Amino acid sequence: MTFTESSPAQGNSVGVVTLAEFYSAYTTFRNRPNDEQAEAIAQPPSEPLFIVAGPGTGKTTCLTLRILKLILVDGVLPKTILATTFTKKAAAELRSRILGWGFQLLEALQDDPQISAQAKAQLAKVDINQVLTGTIDSLCEQILRDFRDPGTQPPILADDFVSKTLLLQEGLFNNRRDQNGDLDEFLLNLQGSKWDWNVGKKTDLLQEIWDRRFQDQVDWDDFLTSGASDNEQSALDLIGEAIADYQQELGDRLMVDFALLEQEVLNRLRQGKLTEFSQQIQVVLVDEYQDTNLLQEGIYFELAKACDGAITVVGDDDQSLYRFRGATVELFSNFGDRYKAMFDRQPTTIFLRTNYRSTQTIIQFVNDYATLDPGYQAVRVQNKPTLLHGPSAEVGVPILGMFRQDMDTLANDLASFVHRIFRGTGYTLPDGTRIECNANGGDLGDCALLCSSPAEYNTSGNPRLPLLLREQLLGKTPTIEVFNPRGQDLTEIEVVAQFGGLLLECLDPGGIVEANTSGLNDSITNTFIAWRDAAINLVSSATAPQGLLEFAQCWALRDPRRAGFRWAPSVPVLELIYGLVHYFPFLHDDPEGQIYLEVFTRQVSACQQVGKFSGRVVTDPDEPGLSEASIKELLRYFLAPIASGTVKVNEDLMQAFPRDRLSILSIHQSKGLEFPLTIVDVGSDFKSNHAAHRFKRFPEKGGTPHTMEDLLRPHTALNAPIRGGRDRTFDDLYRQFFVAYSRPQEVLLLVGLTPTLPGGRVPNIATGWNRNGVCVWSSNQTFLMI
Repeated sequence: MTFTESSPAQGNSVGVVTLAEFYSAYTTFRNRPNDEQAEAIAQPPSEPLFIVAGPGTGKTTCLTLRILKLILVDGVLPKTILATTFTKKAAAELRSRILGWGFQLLEALQDDPQISAQAKAQLAKVDINQVLTGTIDSLCEQILRDFRDPGTQPPILADDFVSKTLLLQEGLFNNRRDQNGDLDEFLLNLQGSKWDWNVGKKTDLLQEIWDRRFQDQVDWDDFLTSGASDNEQSALDLIGEAIADYQQELGDRLMVDFALLEQEVLNRLRQGKLTEFSQQIQVVLVDEYQDTNLLQEGIYFELAKACDGAITVVGDDDQSLYRFRGATVELFSNFGDRYKAMFDRQPTTIFLRTNYRSTQTIIQFVNDYATLDPGYQAVRVQNKPTLLHGPSAEVGVPILGMFRQDMDTLANDLASFVHRIFRGTGYTLPDGTRIECNANGGDLGDCALLCSSPAEYNTSGNPRLPLLLREQLLGKTPTIEVFNPRGQDLTEIEVVAQFGGLLLECLDPGGIVEANTSGLNDSITNTFIAWRDAAINLVSSATAPQGLLEFAQCWALRDPRRAGFRWAPSVPVLELIYGLVHYFPFLHDDPEGQIYLEVFTRQVSACQQVGKFSGRVVTDPDEPGLSEASIKELLRYFLAPIASGTVKVNEDLMQAFPRDRLSILSIHQSKGLEFPLTIVDVGSDFKSNHAAHRFKRFPEKGGTPHTMEDLLRPHTALNAPIRGGRDRTFDDLYRQFFVAYSRPQEVLLLVGLTPTLPGGRVPNIATGWNRNGVCVWSSNQTFLMI
């Protein structure tokens, strides 16, 4: 996708084909869209659209066909259409469909004898590739690069690894702010618990405040002077200083992070400095609008102003999961009113309600779940209809439930269920119905276990279902492996500790340089010690890979141990990483290991961008201070962010899932995915009605995102939330399980401990409880027990 700095578009050209001819060509390779999709597709280019699209209702199909219809029927030039969505994966899928279906349409139209020769000549000139697609961040980056002031350099985008590294070192470690009691207490109150409290968590919260400063368009000075006590004001002062130092560091390096990137585009749009770009846009289309924030809404509305309000937004408030990333679902659910306030007219509202993904049984279950809580209805889009099943949808098997008295039994029975389906002869239900793997290419990738968290250990260090299931599946014949790279704290994974320890020993044998390195705290130092011990134990063991000790010693001594060879004066640390990987087949052969390795390589890239030595190891006997400085930089900018938990395995590193493994995902990760068989963990953690885990099933108060909103929103145009923190937490939990329950195509299995059964002693909104304390499911047979 590229932008061209051509002259602004001067209105639409004449459409090439009629809508009837468009559909005639489309139906040569796909079924005609349904009536609700066709209504959205057929709207004129200037019409603002508010499309509420339930799960599986073909929103990407609708968006793609609207874009192609705008080009071929309405004559809108491809380069004047801007379409954006939330994730890189979704953006790639949208672009793939636009191009794939677009070229098929053009070919079918060229083959249509009813189309005139003149029209075919026009069709031959259509370049669908010029449609502007991407995520909001990729589009903003492209805009600032292609439409910058003469003589200026485009900003360098700091990714998550770079920004967290700078925020850790310049924001928290600078002036030892990480050790300040007032700041620690303030951030801890935001998190709400002391579990796993470390500098990585502090960095995460500081970054969230920074991001939401822009996402919510916070009056920053007003916020920084809003302390209700001396201690709170002291913490706010430190937050202001930390963020100012971080921002200064970005500025000195000519960098912007994602928040600054979007803010700069909004500023330039409002200042009229991007008219060369904005005036060439005739239509704006935004997918996943329920995950939009106030900053992004500002960008979309400014672009819409340039094309007389011609904007289409698509999304589903029931699938808004990213409040913790600054998403403001009210911007979607109240889009009609917000659009009218800006453009003085109402957008056309269209509901996509026919689900083509799931069986009739699953769709009915999802409808019932969405409406079981009266309090939740108040925050849904007004007049939202229930989902309908597709015309060819099967009734399907009943919703299944597997609930056991203890977690070991649950893991064993669940492993047997999965193994019988994917490595055995299938699983037979009491009525004789068989659930079995598709013989034509089916495999474990057709199934996923969705959890609130994929963590393999709980806060007390005890195994959770993801770990017990992994162990049970490995005990089967043939074995089944799982894919869960986020299952453990990265720093504590054995292979990561061994690899990290070898890197430390190769770079800084015995930790001599480390002892004199600033930018490390006790937590990082302790992790380094544990890593070094793991590495030494490995190379000292009888199972140590052959040649590993010699390789490490060569690096530690900076001695190639080959006659006639001298150690290079400057070596990229990547060379060390890839040399070590040779002795760790797991890191380059295993899908989980590849993710762990990518964390190291991505962090090296961050070190290269922020360090003076560009991620290189300097060896100069005449300049020992220079050599030591290069090692210190690698400790601070490369290994410390990993050891502190500041950088970790995130969703961006998991773009694909192996077909031959059972994926264990957070429900957030499953957004946008679908599986023939979906297992949802609704209660394996809950033996009793304990207050410690109520926030995951029946909350008493708001969580971290809601506390953050209460802190910042009073200093924004959105004002303080009207809905209390507890209600917002309930709302978000309903949305979470709505997403989980709408992922399966054919089979939905709910698993948990017996006390979490509907009507049991553990209130749980995932098993039919509403916030009033009534279990709606206790009076009927909601699922078939297996």
